[in-house]
Amino acid sequence: MNVTAKLTGLLIVLLIGVVLGLQTAERGIAKVSGLPEQEPQTFYIKKMDQGKMEIAVMGKQVQTAGPEKVVNYMSNMGMTLGSTIKSGAKTFVDWVGSLFEP
Repeated sequence: MNVTAKLTGLLIVLLIGVVLGLQTAERGIAKVSGLPEQEPQTFYIKKMDQGKMEIAVMGKQVQTAGPEKVVNYMSNMGMTLGSTIKSGAKTFVDWVGSLFEP
């Protein structure tokens, strides 16, 4: 179980590092090219009229809704992704462990 937690932690750190790296690179390119009027392509949240929000990930619109719906959507997506990664890592660790059983 300890290995699973470490692997999951490392994967999360890697994912966060990739997203932050993409955003930093995009800002640097925007400074060099001088095109600040474009919307960011990696991740952005934009407030619309009447309390609605527009969320885009990698240039594709994810959802436009009220803030409470967006939080629930992102929370559910995160919980689903987390449980999938956890079960996949557990299966992998069990499989590797079974190779070393006498």
